[in-house]
Amino acid sequence: MSKITHFIVIRDYKPGDEYQCREIVKEGTMATVNNAFFSLIEVTFQLMVLSTAAMFIFFGLPFTVCLGSIPGVIIFMYMCVWAGHLFKSVELTQDLGNIPRVYMSSDSTGFWVAEAFEPVFMNNEPSHFKYSIFSEKEYKHKQIDVSSYRKTLVGTVGIVKSQISEDCAWLRRMAVRPKYQRMGIGKALLNEALQFCNEKYQGVELVTTEWHDSARTLYIKRGFQLKQMYHKQLLGSIVAILIYQLHYKVQPNQISITP
Repeated sequence: MSKITHFIVIRDYKPGDEYQCREIVKEGTMATVNNAFFSLIEVTFQLMVLSTAAMFIFFGLPFTVCLGSIPGVIIFMYMCVWAGHLFKSVELTQDLGNIPRVYMSSDSTGFWVAEAFEPVFMNNEPSHFKYSIFSEKEYKHKQIDVSSYRKTLVGTVGIVKSQISEDCAWLRRMAVRPKYQRMGIGKALLNEALQFCNEKYQGVELVTTEWHDSARTLYIKRGFQLKQMYHKQLLGSIVAILIYQLHYKVQPNQISITP
């Protein structure tokens, strides 16, 4: 039997995890900057045309000079998208400064992390290795000697009670560090959260955006269904982002925690 050298443990939050949890959610938010920018390419093109026309018509500048504004418009739009994501990441991480109060204050709330165990001297990127994924119970049962391992949090997820319906939970702060995505970690975190909701709620809801295609695909494969979709205005009324609200109907004793 081969020795386990790289593995992930899905465990409950512990005091001291807050800083890394905030970093994970921030990284997850900022990772969609490029997707968001390219989804706004039509708006960017319109601004390029308007700026060039304005400089040519109102300022009488040579057309070749006016074309020089195009790189500036592109940079301006990218910086706007980047700044918007940065502000959003700050907003999303505010409640992670006090996880015990927000997510651990009752038996109807919870918060979990994915913790990576890796050799101290690991030179290659995580994508070069195969990671086993264990529950906290499985990890303790295996009694793995981790004295030569380094530990890093790579994923988060939380459950809180809905303020609208007592029978429904909200799934929040689902995030995996970009370097550790497509390894089954998100699926394992999601399963852990749904398992927790098994005997406590009748449904679980969440919101995601058009910029999170991979996450939305994961939710739908896991049984979430579209409840509603709507546009949220950004940058005034210039840009609109499509928001998806998804609902999962809890089926007691039918949720598997296998990653």
